[in-house]
Amino acid sequence: MNHYFSSVEGWFEDGPLYREAVIRFDNAHFVEIGCWKGRSTSFMGVEIINSGKNIVLDVVDTFQGSSEHGLVDTNSLKAEFLRNTEPVRPVIGNVHAMRSVDASQLYANNSLDFVFIDAAHDYDSVVSDIISWYPKVRNGGVIGGDDFEPAWPGVVKAVEEIFGPHKVAVYGKRHWGITKG
Repeated sequence: MNHYFSSVEGWFEDGPLYREAVIRFDNAHFVEIGCWKGRSTSFMGVEIINSGKNIVLDVVDTFQGSSEHGLVDTNSLKAEFLRNTEPVRPVIGNVHAMRSVDASQLYANNSLDFVFIDAAHDYDSVVSDIISWYPKVRNGGVIGGDDFEPAWPGVVKAVEEIFGPHKVAVYGKRHWGITKG
């Protein structure tokens, strides 16, 4: 399947950490936190489909926007997400329309192979997301996210304070990742 993510409105440009996760895991469960209109979800879905691997991708988003782009109509944003991700629907498991921290409670500890955080970018939200989701990642699994760059100091500060600046792997321009264990 050809990538079509660039036709979906959003900020996602490339997915080096997404590609790495698909290469690394099979018979796996992934969660993407923050999906906006589905640009990054579409990218990941195509990567999974093209791999031929058994990977389920769940997504979590309030579908209400955030302070970075203002509040939007919840129903229309989710409907647009579903339209945009229809071609990759076979690999999408659950679409949780809720806060990240609340959604984390739906998953057992040590049950996920890959968690990607790209929701609110302020320091407190990123800390809460990491603290809520890290226990859900199994040993050998990966937790990571987007916007690990000077333009998003809250993301950088949260990630480096929790994991230590020398343990953070950077993928491409701005993805960060930590292997658990």
